[in-house]
Amino acid sequence: MSRRVCVYCSSSDILEDRYKEVAYSFAEAASSHNCTLVCGGSRKGLMGVMIDAFINRGGIVEGVMPEFMKELEFHHPDLNRITFVPTMSERKKLMREETDAVVALPGGLGTLEEFLETYTLKRLGLYSGDVILLNVYGFFEPLLDLFEHLVDNKVLNKNWKSGLKIVDSVEELIEVIDKCRPETLSPRHYAPE
Repeated sequence: MSRRVCVYCSSSDILEDRYKEVAYSFAEAASSHNCTLVCGGSRKGLMGVMIDAFINRGGIVEGVMPEFMKELEFHHPDLNRITFVPTMSERKKLMREETDAVVALPGGLGTLEEFLETYTLKRLGLYSGDVILLNVYGFFEPLLDLFEHLVDNKVLNKNWKSGLKIVDSVEELIEVIDKCRPETLSPRHYAPE
């Protein structure tokens, strides 16, 4: 069964090669499982690595990018489809639409901001797909520790992991994506316990 998967990740070209290898491995595996990749559409960093690998294997890649980035020539030239939008907020919304899962790979502030918005929407019952962190090499451990700190300070519910899937390898990630079944949206409220 094919899946539409939105991926948030670094657009930095100077991050460690081991993360580029993970992005490449994910793209190879996901494309062989007939996934469509929805991403920010950049030719740089992990995003560029993933797009190249997807396209080289005949996979479909859709990019969504704010207009100002087009002027900076950030977009990958070989995307199957690219949509330009006026704002970053519209970008995030369009990237998420009609996806079966959202995956966060290693990345900086943009990745964290996109992931946190989607994770919040998931917890509120406003995003139906799976939200997945690829915690390869323990990259997201400090973030997970922060969530526990928020629980300790009673601003986050103890059940915070219920709307989140955390995996440590590309193999686990592909298994989770294969099993994802978007749920019926049902707005809810999580108050700290």
